[in-house]
Amino acid sequence: MKDLQGKVAVITGAASGIGRAMTDRFIAAGMKIVLADVDEVKLRNVEAELTENGADVFPVTVDVSLGESVEELARKTLEKYGAAHVLCNNAGVAGVGDQWTGPMSVWDWVININLYGVVHGIRSFLPIMLDQNEGHIVNTASMAGLIAMPGFGPYNATKHAVVAISEGLFLELAAKESGVSCSVLCPGFVKTSLTTEIKWSERLGAQPSDPTDPISAMMNEVLKAGVEDGIPASDVAQQVHDAVVANQFWILTHPDFRQAPVERMQRAAAQQNPTLG
Repeated sequence: MKDLQGKVAVITGAASGIGRAMTDRFIAAGMKIVLADVDEVKLRNVEAELTENGADVFPVTVDVSLGESVEELARKTLEKYGAAHVLCNNAGVAGVGDQWTGPMSVWDWVININLYGVVHGIRSFLPIMLDQNEGHIVNTASMAGLIAMPGFGPYNATKHAVVAISEGLFLELAAKESGVSCSVLCPGFVKTSLTTEIKWSERLGAQPSDPTDPISAMMNEVLKAGVEDGIPASDVAQQVHDAVVANQFWILTHPDFRQAPVERMQRAAAQQNPTLG
């Protein structure tokens, strides 16, 4: 995948945030883009803007929590372009709420999008890439996939799972000596619409507007502040592009965060209890 010119990238969550930034970066690399998002209005606006600037894009409304919806995305991709070379399983939600006494819909909503969305993407597109003997899958996890944060139970669980699935997939593909590989994206705070996505979840009845649990409420504010002060999504997109070209598995976007999971494993090896410090 060193030469991306003329190749096809499929990006979920493409209408905003990191997904939109990856779209722009892969267009700059000469790729055709399948824009996949659950928000059809945003999707059409992005399509109009990009096509006006001469990009070759194809919008598909998709709900990544539904396997049949992602399978349809794969079928439409092949019908339109005849191939899929890069898949970015990027759609995700925060799901901050009262995780232990609130409605189970918080867990269901986050797991179905953050975890099953990745599973559905791999199952739908990996066979295409293996048939081509060429392709690269990028799964968006988080630093929350490498460390644990209080108040983020569903998010922590899904992002840890995405890291584990991705690493296992990378090893499986390497053992097959196929032309397909995998990366996992573990960003820290990024300027995205994640906090507005919290409001989207409220529309679905997934969580209360103001978590009453003190830890959840505190972490909700930490999330909002971190996103507001985060790095530009374009910086993340550049690192994703470079990882695909270099066949690099780990994409940890924040150098100052990289020591945290190392220290976590050192505490685990020493059988020391976790701390909030």
